[in-house]
Amino acid sequence: MSKVWLLRTRGITLQTQSAPVAKPSKFPLLFGLLVLVLLGLNLRPLLTSVGPLTDELQTITGLSFSEISLLTTLPILMIGLMALFAGRVTTALGYRQGIGLGLLILCAGLTARLFEPTSTSMITSALVGGVGIALLHIVIPELTKQQYLNRLGMVTGLWSAALMGGAALGAVATPWAANLLPERFQALGSWSLLAAIVLIIWYLPFNRTPVASIPPRHLLLRAHRYPRAWLLGIYFALVNAGYAGFIAWIAPFYGEFSWPAQKAGNLLALFSLVQVIGALLLPALSRTQDRRLWLTAAVLIQMAGFAGLSWFPTEAPWLWSALCGFGLGGAFPLCIVMALDHIDNPVQAGRLVSFMQGIGFMFASLMPLLTGWFRDVYGNYSLGWQLHIIVGILILLITWQFNPNSYRGLFNLRE
Repeated sequence: MSKVWLLRTRGITLQTQSAPVAKPSKFPLLFGLLVLVLLGLNLRPLLTSVGPLTDELQTITGLSFSEISLLTTLPILMIGLMALFAGRVTTALGYRQGIGLGLLILCAGLTARLFEPTSTSMITSALVGGVGIALLHIVIPELTKQQYLNRLGMVTGLWSAALMGGAALGAVATPWAANLLPERFQALGSWSLLAAIVLIIWYLPFNRTPVASIPPRHLLLRAHRYPRAWLLGIYFALVNAGYAGFIAWIAPFYGEFSWPAQKAGNLLALFSLVQVIGALLLPALSRTQDRRLWLTAAVLIQMAGFAGLSWFPTEAPWLWSALCGFGLGGAFPLCIVMALDHIDNPVQAGRLVSFMQGIGFMFASLMPLLTGWFRDVYGNYSLGWQLHIIVGILILLITWQFNPNSYRGLFNLRE
């Protein structure tokens, strides 16, 4: 008769020692957030690294102001164009391959800038790199929504800060790298190293990504059928026109006041860093669905900055840059949140935002080209800055159309 049986018959329960339960590791969460930040840092140096070296690039390539504006216009145009096909791209590639392919294409576009620039090679690199950025812009928000649903606000803020921080990094570090490398233009291509490192990290075995879950196409919102979707697209274009024009021309603008490349790049970096503050602060203050007051404040602040650039450029350039950054940084996420407010269903709301960004980025991409044309024809940038003030007035007029009491029933959704 076993000792165990005897103990049980006498009402004694044997306590077996079990292995301690391990606490869930925070490593996957922290690693995922680190990768998200690294991805965000990659999305803007292709655009902001050009400004501080504009004069040198024009000397080497012979590009006019209108032509060199394509180095900003084309990537933004690609972001907008491909956003219109977001559902198809995600369905075809999934999250893991979509981001991997985006990083690979971006790396290829940046690598082309390691070689002596020509007008053709620079424009081609902008186009190729822009496709890579566009793929990342499509996939990352959808992946974030699925992977961090319970932390969406915090993670979205982190993602926005990383994106704008990457813009600042591109502006500050490019002139610094230009002084260290054998050829100054190689600083533009040196950003391919960051893209390559993140590409390797992305495919590490412990970086796990969920499978994309996209509803059937016939159940997705067909945003192009609704006037409100087009109005949101136009509004988003006007909101982002100031950003596109600023990052393209602020460094060359102050280069004409004999500012060195590093100092002009620092001015663009200040703009990007203050953008982060605006992007985090103004949406946090906007606690109801009526975003109009805070959007109005953001637009008025950026208009003040553009007015300073136009009429008093040498009086307080750092202040003008900070005002533009804060206003534009706050308006961008407020506009996206306002579009999301229109539809309760998160998938359909995301579809609306993709359409809005597609239309918006395509039209906003024309602003650097238009400002460059003004510089070619009239010999200065003042008219370009004044155009942004006029755009601000148009934004203010449209802003008050977005009364949240009118949102219900604007979109006929199939449940």
